[in-house]
Amino acid sequence: MRSVTILLSRIETFFTSLFYTSGQMVLLFSQSIGQLRYAFRNSNRVLRQMFEIGYNTLPLAAMIGLFTGMIVALQTGIELKKLSIQQVIGGIVGLSLVREMGPVITAFIIAGRVGAGMAAELGTMAVSEEIHALRAMGINPVRYLVMPRFLASVIMQPILTIYAIVIGIWGGGLISSTYLGIDRVIYYNQLYRALELSDITKGLSKTLIFGAIYSIVCCYMGMSAENGAAGVGKATTRAIVISLTMILVADYFMSRFAG
Repeated sequence: MRSVTILLSRIETFFTSLFYTSGQMVLLFSQSIGQLRYAFRNSNRVLRQMFEIGYNTLPLAAMIGLFTGMIVALQTGIELKKLSIQQVIGGIVGLSLVREMGPVITAFIIAGRVGAGMAAELGTMAVSEEIHALRAMGINPVRYLVMPRFLASVIMQPILTIYAIVIGIWGGGLISSTYLGIDRVIYYNQLYRALELSDITKGLSKTLIFGAIYSIVCCYMGMSAENGAAGVGKATTRAIVISLTMILVADYFMSRFAG
């Protein structure tokens, strides 16, 4: 009987923590939306975050996009070549990168590189009581810390995704022409025939959601850190795990219901 009570108690604690954390993240998201009216007053901080998220991520996004496109072209091209229909590889690479792989993998990259930095930076401020100091001085931490990171993530995520997709498509064309023996004109013609405007808009709409997800999750986890350096490490790890999980869950539901 005691073991059952302990099990039920742990289940209750888990769901209580889950609902509380989810509610706090939704609240932080709504507060960040409300603070967007002060974006111009905090333009320097927003631009600094955009530089950190965007410019400093360009080499990594290019490398990941290039090899993603090359892998997709290589793996699918080998199988299609057995059926003598390898000329359609351009459409397959384009659709897979634009609708799914480009937005998701780019979001993973930024969440892993930038999101971890957000969580660690804000976590260090939280354990050193700098956030409490901001409140004591009458400065809204959401406006000063969270909103610039949230806005910069939402702005830069689509830009970086487009950049990675373009590099990936070029990488797929490189493999198709050098390894599969497909003329580049055929590759890009199939790409243009397969892609529609709706595919591009659906893919880019996902990037806005992904940018909002990892920025809010990482900022919340960082600001909730406690117990010194160990707490900052745990908060950073939880931020990345939750961000990547929520990105995949959101991608599934958007793909399922939005096409």
